[in-house]
Amino acid sequence: MFMQENYQNIPLFPINLSVLPYEKVNLHIFEDRYKKLINHSLDENKTFGIVYTKNKVMSKIGTVVKINEIYKKYDDGRFDLSIKGLERFKILKSFKEDELWNAKIKILDESYEDIDKKYFNLVLDKYLKLILSSKLNDNISQYMNKKISFDFTKDVILPNSLKQDFLELENEQKRMNFIDIFLDNLINKKKSPGDNDSFTSEVYN
Repeated sequence: MFMQENYQNIPLFPINLSVLPYEKVNLHIFEDRYKKLINHSLDENKTFGIVYTKNKVMSKIGTVVKINEIYKKYDDGRFDLSIKGLERFKILKSFKEDELWNAKIKILDESYEDIDKKYFNLVLDKYLKLILSSKLNDNISQYMNKKISFDFTKDVILPNSLKQDFLELENEQKRMNFIDIFLDNLINKKKSPGDNDSFTSEVYN
């Protein structure tokens, strides 16, 4: 059962962008309503929600984020900044207030500990072998510290629609299955003729 603190009211930032937990993303803030959102977040040390939005339709699953770093604040109030994803949520009810979307949300319980450790380590081993074979091992230690599924996605460049599909998977087991299949697809591409090292480099930062 969810505790009361897992239910919150937060402001939303609907955008054609999906942010995953623990991922850092750069943003340029220029609309007045979102400048107001950022200023409020800074002044009150508050989080807000990023919700992937396409064709004016908001997804029901989003990510609570915090402001990670301010790179520049312009004279007209615009910002260059980075945000960091914290945890997934489900929108229970959304409403507009002073031109900003707000929502009652439920923080999703990930139960990371429920994943089969043997299976997790098999996927991790496959991941590290791919990194080594792709000549991305200048500093292999940066790729080794993986504890949960979202640790894998911190190093990966994915289309926003695919990231959102991953974000909406309901549990850790399904996310690890997604990563396992994704790695198999990359490995199969490497076995095909062509310059696949450059392809893998584009996928992994």
